[in-house]
Amino acid sequence: MDRVENPETDGSRDMNRENQSCQFEGANIYKPELVPERDKISHGNPEMDVPRVGDRERDSDHVTEFETDIPDWDADVSIPHEENWRARSVQDTWKIRSTSGERMCRTGDKVKIGRGTRGRQRVDVPGEVQSVNDPYGLERSVTLEYSVVCELAEREPSEIIQVLLIALDSGGLQICLNRCSHDKEYLKAILKILAKACECHSMDASILLILNAVRQESFMDVLVDYITFLTKEVSEGYMDNPIQEVRDIIFVGRELCIRMPTACLTLCLGLHASLYTVVSAMINSPDGIDDSVTQDFKAFDELKNNLLKGGEHRRKTEKEILSDKEKPEDDFREYEVFPRSIDLDTNIKPFMRKNKKQGSYEDLDHYLDVQYRLLREDFVGPLRDGIAELLQVLRDKRKTKRLQGVRFYNHVRIVAPACSESGLCYVIQFDISNSRVHWESSKRLLYGSLLCLSHDHFKTFYFATVTVREPQHLEDGLLQVKMEHDYDTVQKIKQFEFIMVETSAYFEAYRHVLTGLQKIRPGDLPFEKYIVRCETEIEPPVYLRQNPNTSFDLRPLVDNDFVVKDKFRLKETESIIRKLQTDSFSVESSSAKDVNILKRSSWPSADLLHLNHSQYESLISALTKEFVIIQGPPGTGKTYIGLKIVKALLYNQDVWRIDPSDRNSDPRPMLVVCYTNHALDQFLEGIIHFYKGNIVRVGSRSSSIAMKDCSIKELRNNITNEIILENKEIAKIAFLEIKTRLKAIENRVRETETGILHENLLQPFMDKAYVQLTDGFEKLFCGYPQVKKKLRNKYSVIVEWLGLGNVAPNLQVTEDNETKEQNQMQNCHLDQHSLRGEERKFDMDKVHVTLEETGGHKTKMENEIAVVNDVDAIQAERLLDNCATDYDKPDMAQSLRVDEYNLLYRTAVTLSIENIDKLPSKMKNEHWEIVRKQKTKIKNYVRRQLCRTEMMSKAEADRLQNIWTMHHTKRWCLYRRWIFLYKGYLSKQISSEEVDRAAERCKNALMQVDKDILRRATVIGMTTTGAAKYQSILQEIRPRIIVVEEAAEVLEAHIIATLNSDCEHLILIGDHKQLKPNPSVFKLARDYNLDLSLFERMIKNGIEWNSLHLQHRMRPQIADLVRNIYDHLQDHESVQNLEPIKGVTSCVYFVNHTYPEKHDDDSKSHSNTYEAEFTAGFCRYLLQQGYNKSQITVLTLYSGQLYCLKNVMPKDEFQGIRVTVVDNYQGEENDIIILSLVRSNKDGKIGFVGVENRICVALSRAKKGLYVIGNFNLLSKCSSLWKEMVQSMQNKGLLGQGLKLYCQNHPKDASITAFSSTDFNNAPNGGCSKKCEYRLNCGHACQMFCHPLDPEHKFYKCLKQCEEIMCASNHKCKKMCYQQCGDCEESVTKTIPKCGHEQVVPCYLDPALFSCRNPCETILSCGHRCQEMCGSMHTRNCTYLVEKTLSCSHTQEVFCHVKTCSKPCMEILKCGHQCEGTCADCSEGRLHKQCIRECNKILVCGHHCNSKCDTCPPCMLKCENRCSHIMCMKPCGEECMPCIEPCDWRCAHYQCTKLCFEPCNRPRCNYPCKKRLPCKHSCIGICGEPCPDMCRVCHRDEVTRIYFGSEDEPNARFIQLEDCKHVLEVRGLDMWMDTYDEQDGDSTIQLKVCPRCKTPIRRNLRYNLVVKRTLLDIERVKTIVQDEEKRRRGLREDLESKLSLQLESCIYRRQRCNLSMLQTRLQEGRSEQELVTLMNQTTFLISLMKLQEQFEIHKVTLPFDRVDVLCDLMKLQSWLLMQRNVLTDQEIDDAQQELARFEAWFNMTRYCTDIKCRKCELDKAMKEDIDVAEKIVSDRKKFSADRRNQVQRCLQKLKNLCPLLAVNIVEEERTAIIKTMGLRKEYWLKSSNGDIYATGEYGREIEETEDSERCVEKDAVKTIHLDYKQFKFRGAFSRVKNLS
Repeated sequence: MDRVENPETDGSRDMNRENQSCQFEGANIYKPELVPERDKISHGNPEMDVPRVGDRERDSDHVTEFETDIPDWDADVSIPHEENWRARSVQDTWKIRSTSGERMCRTGDKVKIGRGTRGRQRVDVPGEVQSVNDPYGLERSVTLEYSVVCELAEREPSEIIQVLLIALDSGGLQICLNRCSHDKEYLKAILKILAKACECHSMDASILLILNAVRQESFMDVLVDYITFLTKEVSEGYMDNPIQEVRDIIFVGRELCIRMPTACLTLCLGLHASLYTVVSAMINSPDGIDDSVTQDFKAFDELKNNLLKGGEHRRKTEKEILSDKEKPEDDFREYEVFPRSIDLDTNIKPFMRKNKKQGSYEDLDHYLDVQYRLLREDFVGPLRDGIAELLQVLRDKRKTKRLQGVRFYNHVRIVAPACSESGLCYVIQFDISNSRVHWESSKRLLYGSLLCLSHDHFKTFYFATVTVREPQHLEDGLLQVKMEHDYDTVQKIKQFEFIMVETSAYFEAYRHVLTGLQKIRPGDLPFEKYIVRCETEIEPPVYLRQNPNTSFDLRPLVDNDFVVKDKFRLKETESIIRKLQTDSFSVESSSAKDVNILKRSSWPSADLLHLNHSQYESLISALTKEFVIIQGPPGTGKTYIGLKIVKALLYNQDVWRIDPSDRNSDPRPMLVVCYTNHALDQFLEGIIHFYKGNIVRVGSRSSSIAMKDCSIKELRNNITNEIILENKEIAKIAFLEIKTRLKAIENRVRETETGILHENLLQPFMDKAYVQLTDGFEKLFCGYPQVKKKLRNKYSVIVEWLGLGNVAPNLQVTEDNETKEQNQMQNCHLDQHSLRGEERKFDMDKVHVTLEETGGHKTKMENEIAVVNDVDAIQAERLLDNCATDYDKPDMAQSLRVDEYNLLYRTAVTLSIENIDKLPSKMKNEHWEIVRKQKTKIKNYVRRQLCRTEMMSKAEADRLQNIWTMHHTKRWCLYRRWIFLYKGYLSKQISSEEVDRAAERCKNALMQVDKDILRRATVIGMTTTGAAKYQSILQEIRPRIIVVEEAAEVLEAHIIATLNSDCEHLILIGDHKQLKPNPSVFKLARDYNLDLSLFERMIKNGIEWNSLHLQHRMRPQIADLVRNIYDHLQDHESVQNLEPIKGVTSCVYFVNHTYPEKHDDDSKSHSNTYEAEFTAGFCRYLLQQGYNKSQITVLTLYSGQLYCLKNVMPKDEFQGIRVTVVDNYQGEENDIIILSLVRSNKDGKIGFVGVENRICVALSRAKKGLYVIGNFNLLSKCSSLWKEMVQSMQNKGLLGQGLKLYCQNHPKDASITAFSSTDFNNAPNGGCSKKCEYRLNCGHACQMFCHPLDPEHKFYKCLKQCEEIMCASNHKCKKMCYQQCGDCEESVTKTIPKCGHEQVVPCYLDPALFSCRNPCETILSCGHRCQEMCGSMHTRNCTYLVEKTLSCSHTQEVFCHVKTCSKPCMEILKCGHQCEGTCADCSEGRLHKQCIRECNKILVCGHHCNSKCDTCPPCMLKCENRCSHIMCMKPCGEECMPCIEPCDWRCAHYQCTKLCFEPCNRPRCNYPCKKRLPCKHSCIGICGEPCPDMCRVCHRDEVTRIYFGSEDEPNARFIQLEDCKHVLEVRGLDMWMDTYDEQDGDSTIQLKVCPRCKTPIRRNLRYNLVVKRTLLDIERVKTIVQDEEKRRRGLREDLESKLSLQLESCIYRRQRCNLSMLQTRLQEGRSEQELVTLMNQTTFLISLMKLQEQFEIHKVTLPFDRVDVLCDLMKLQSWLLMQRNVLTDQEIDDAQQELARFEAWFNMTRYCTDIKCRKCELDKAMKEDIDVAEKIVSDRKKFSADRRNQVQRCLQKLKNLCPLLAVNIVEEERTAIIKTMGLRKEYWLKSSNGDIYATGEYGREIEETEDSERCVEKDAVKTIHLDYKQFKFRGAFSRVKNLS
């Protein structure tokens, strides 16, 4: 049969191709070439030849017999008629001529497809060619016909990309590109959609994939030919100028150059030359050329010239700070975001120019270049300087505790792969041995941080970013990162140990902003004349300039309670929003209805709009200017005026949500940007208060409940776009599938780091060492058979070999020079020298860097007050709303798949590091003991050994002779080599491209969902970090109005990156005199003005701006502190009369001190214990004054002080008081502010406490009271602003060393001065030290000290003794005064009337109701005295010990009431184990307790069953089947993947022509081997077989050892078994292998074993035929067993039917209840085993019910003891109905015997009664037989076979005397019992004609075939036969032809 190929689609085949053309409907088409005969092989069918598998593609999971690429036009192709024929894709209609005739098929037919491991797809086409495969396993069809392409051209760019991606995955895109060669109209349409797709900014990675397909040489040739055609047509005047076509080609070419400059340079040069000719022709044509074409080509030409320049970027080195006149010699747009080696060279200074405070930039490129280079240096600079300092420290070998700007980590290793929304990530591990970092509060390794790794002192380096930060994992030194390098690079460096340097910068924000700056081209930046050229005259927005008479309705600003509503919600429409409500405004607002917005005179007054003058002016500017700056000092209402502006704009949406050019609807949104999440929530909550419309809040880190419904995460659930939803679902399926697979591999790799792996798992990577390891173990313990047996069964040999076992203290197993030292060990056989030596200092530890954190010890988290720290804030800002959040939630199926993977390796880790602590302290033999300290040493020792990277080379490993004599260091090196090979194997299971592509597709899919939501929103809110991340989407949705809150805190580059070219209105609100932007590098702020915001720069350049002047927050005394900063700040009348602070003499006070600060090296922060303790004491005092906790806020400028405050402010006392750093409190306020300044030192350093902006924020947050604690002597020396402020406070008497307090109850008394925290104790309850002495209602006086709280004593509890008389006996109340008195509890003596005893009872209690507590003197019926109290019930169960002979005849000393025997049963069960129940548990041996021991029987695969007895599930051990090509890595119980490589069994005489998995078709070769051994003697092996390791001369004794009898013959030939390495004589072994274990003429299915060691023979060339046949039979058995679904379905149906019938016929209520209970269990039963158990329980229960009915029917006529019988029947019933997963063979036998006993009992009684009624005469012998039989059936002993036969003989005699119809229920039940399908080898047999059947098993319709199934009865149990020839394999074997 021939393979059909499309020569256009794949050039990878190594064969000559010739394009043969034929004429078809006037077009030249390619005729596919046929595959040469040499590529054909036979698949066992003489009538059919098929192509050789794997010529084009071969992978481990799928086998493709036929794969073809078919062109998309009609053709006559000879294609064989075959079921498994596969095609890739097809277009239009295909006419296919096959050997069986012609057939037609059309594209669009849907097919089910599978998914290959490398992303290649296969399509199963049953009999005809069908269309395109789906990349993610869905049923789907993609047809890019001309009409479809034309329709796509009208779609959004993102939708075009999604369709093209699907086409690309399926191969359809390549077919489309091929079609372009002969269809010019189709080519034009393709160019149009490609050009439009490139306009999308949010799917860059997807565009790259599409362009990569487009740039193929064949399509580019077609494009050049098309341009030539256009040139000719235009030149000759045959067509009009093709403007659109040329523009599309230019756009596609430009995108290729921009996105793939290196790969596409040559292609673009050819394209440019062709375009030049067509553009010239268009210029010279009569029609002329359009300007747009000329501009586009000019830009393309410049781009081409830039590409040709190339070269390395040079840097200036002369001057550090360059002037504006200096020009860069490279283009910042060509820079990589990641640092290059030249960037980290300290000898080359980076080219940078200052951010200009005043004056304009030359042009846009000058401006962007300055911003780009400064921002890039902000994260590159600290990395460069930190690495340089680190290298210097390493060279000097000196100690250091900190490095400037970076942190570094030693011994970093790449541990395991991981999967996240970022793609393929890795878990890295770093050294934490010297770490004392408090990870919960540390700023180390935050999400998004940039990491730089190097293994050669930074000669080369690699970058990574933090993707997951879990503090609990960091404590173990584990971190998940995204390596910013390709997969191959990571694989090459995995074995290295790195130094890792961390910069604290949030790299993701830098990445997005820097990329955004590079994308800005001339004309793209709005407001360029203000931002770049610094023009000061501001124009109105474009939408107002084009319609100067526009009117605004400002009535909503007059009526504050008016709510603006939208007609449609976000999820309902995309139309422009109109107002829904009938506008209802107040009469006074009418003058604000129609306001000519650009005409000042038409504006209503400020008072009418509820604004002061400065707010009024700001509003006018905001609504009439396109570039607005509003500055607001603290408390002046920046947010208030911002909300007024937004409200006016939202109510007048019809003005700005239209296209100014044509007045058509253009519903572009308004964007609100804030610096912090808190400020964003606050602003959006203000909008929600007056606006009910489409608001979207981007980011999931909102703490606002009101914003929940507006979050983008919630709105994703309302998306309705089908294409987007479908793409999202496809991406989700792919991502979860890959993540599941990768998670399993990640777990496997992590196991190598956390414990010792079992040798069975590592066997494929150990070569001959595995045999040495196991054989050495056998020899080592040959003198200790008990120990050997115990260890071999329960422990791993490799643990013993590594010296970590628990028996080594008693044995000498090491070399002589180590024996003495190891014998000295008392606690463990790891020698102390090794432990001490392994506790080495790491190589890098010469530097002695300690990771320390302030408060390194962990406080009790449950009693710490919650603080708002900068770590939490940073994390919240960085963790926006991870794109793959929805995909990270594992569904049930995913969890089950992960569990399956984990189950596969459940025995992989034989010794876990974490479990070392759980080792018993003392072993059973008590010879030795492991103390706790020693366990820790062992644990650390193992962990360090696993972390090492030194390993043995392959050459060293090959030379090893005996691994048991190696030094322990070498052993670990060898073990690490095995682990290295194992991890290498696992890494090959990962496809980086597949993971990254799935993650990228997932990310893009969610981005498109978000874009669809944002595009239809009216208001979008996001932080600056969110704006950077969503930058590409913002460029597409083009917000028309952008409002930036806190604009003065944002770096200028961040705001610029947020703008889009179509933005028409920018409103900046902030205060540059408060917090400023905070660059990472202080030098850049100081010398290059990087901390200069756009807001401040515009003000400094004299642009029009507005300032608010009237503050509504602070009392005047507080406002005075900031008037030095704000000259025009005025106080509103509302703050003039605020109430004073209670208990403190001043509302504003500075507490001065000189207590020194502390410094934290790691966080580079500071703390001051004195200030923290003083603050805690003062907070406690304020709470005692009656203030709520929510009224108090504690601020500090340092995060170190934050955690110092946590330690002194317990949660139970202070929770509710907000404690935070100043930077996180911007824009907020509270009644009382306590400010801790921290800095106090002798060095004169005050840090940013001296920064004016921070001072301004810190001092302006309080409304009523401000208290500042600090060293003001130091501050006044170091800061002129502080000096002026301190002088002013001293003059006012508001500064001192102590805070003056006063008592609210005694204000005239002397005040208390608090100099320290302890001084607040002088006012114990917040008042003074006087007693309160308030007279309470009870008459007592208050005992507290003076307290301001609760002056009326409504809540006070009097603690004095109560004086009330309780009873007639004059007893006083003993409770506290505030407690209810209740009854008199005084103890008195009273006589109990029932018994006459005297008892001490409570006074109030009636003695008749009291239970006497004297011992009872009553004698029980058993003769023993009652053991209860007199007033209690008599003893029911007497507990006196007596010796009894129980009903089972056993004599025991038991409690008097006990009637059951506790003697062990000890009977041997059917499973071979001894019963572990007692005589009573087992009903005197009749109903045994279920065996729970390990089964340990041999399964069909050759392994021992390690499950519970009688369950025998599919084997979960690692499969040991392998061939010379592959090794099976599945669990043993799953079907193996057949190897389809050619068989390797060949010699000089014979050769097998079958595939590897097929039984061989050649005979055994008996010619002797002619090779020479290394010892120069002749080989003793056979031709074509591996030469044995032994020589007849050198190893004579071993070779001639008699086993078969002919070993000592001179011509004897030998063969070495590969599985166990034993050398055996060939003739004897041939006979052994050809002998089959037979059972009734049929052979048992089991692998032959080595006759010496019984190891299963799985791999041997000589016995391939035997082994392969057996393995194939075993695979068939696995297939049968695993085909559980049919059997379960049949079982469930039978069981439901059986229970229903019984319920209908059942007349007894109890029986109906039992059957209903089984019905309920049936609904819960899932597995086949559970259903079989239920079926057997039902069968037994029905039999039991029948017996019960018979006993009930004859209960009057039969003289048996009915109570005893029914009691025994109920006991059996309860035993049968017990919940169990399996009914074992023993339990089945027990139940059958017991039922038989009851049946015999019933029949005996009936016969005897009938004989007595008939008065038949019985002889003496018959009477004796009857007496014996009656005793047997009634004595409750086990009804054994002998006893049963004896009873049956008696019954037969009685039947002859009195013929009655005997009850025969048990036999009916016996034939109905079924068992589950198992894998034990004795269950499975193969008949002489090839049928496979199971003995003792139950099966049902396993596989329907032509011969169907033949069910026979064997041993009264159902047995299933399967026809070998007709059986069709499932799973892996479904892709292989019939085996015979």
